[in-house]
Amino acid sequence: MPMRAFPHTVTPEDTAAEIGSGDLDVLATPRLITWCERAAFEVCKQNVDSDHTTVGTTIKMEHIKGSPVGAAITVNCAEPINDGRRLVCHVTVTDAEGDELARGEVHRAVVDPDRFMSKCHKPVH
Repeated sequence: MPMRAFPHTVTPEDTAAEIGSGDLDVLATPRLITWCERAAFEVCKQNVDSDHTTVGTTIKMEHIKGSPVGAAITVNCAEPINDGRRLVCHVTVTDAEGDELARGEVHRAVVDPDRFMSKCHKPVH
């Protein structure tokens, strides 16, 4: 399955201690998930027409190994599996040595942006 690579370097702002998801200076799981979702969004853009976009719906992620500040990591995102309304991307995250840091799935729904946003702005009673 072809994968697109999205490189990142862990900075102090990406750590669990900085984000508040832990107290160690290692890549925070929430930041890792953000990077995976961003990769899936970029890959999925090529699979929807110009009148539609995708929104995240589900993240299934296993964060296997820690990464210190300065670590070079790569999010590898496969072309999505399309079931008609949902796109499912398999992702793996590796470090510079090729060790697996994380793996999982990112699910994105195909939506009409105007219709989606109109539902977000309904007044609350």
